[in-house]
Amino acid sequence: MSKVAEERDFLGVFGVLWRGDALLLGENQRRLSPGQDPVPVFDLPGGEVEAGETLEEALVREWREETGCAIQLGGFLFVQEGIRRIDGRRSHVWRSFFFEVRTQEEPFPEGELRSLLWCPRRDLGQVLTAPYHQSFLDFLDKGGCYQRGSWG
Repeated sequence: MSKVAEERDFLGVFGVLWRGDALLLGENQRRLSPGQDPVPVFDLPGGEVEAGETLEEALVREWREETGCAIQLGGFLFVQEGIRRIDGRRSHVWRSFFFEVRTQEEPFPEGELRSLLWCPRRDLGQVLTAPYHQSFLDFLDKGGCYQRGSWG
């Protein structure tokens, strides 16, 4: 279940893997609002940085858990920072780091992922629809190493 939807600060790391013009996304279940049942959402593979982990260690672990792949980190892309509001009040913040990744292996859904999708870039706006996705879409459109978001 998404830690981002819980009422506590979140530090995450996510990997961006392109195959031609298609981006790898994983389908999982997310609770996007308090009291809401989990819904299917496509996200970039990655997740929460655990205590004592570096960003690289967390991303390697998350990719192994979610796609079965060993990865190599490419370049740093950007950091996303956002404020989550619930019922109009500030609940918590999230910070997520995004890196290019490479792999020699074929990804397959593992762990919490239900499926994988190679999504063409032109379709990302229709597939990445959760509130926290907007800053990633903004990065793709405008670039920049820092993206600010809000949710709720």
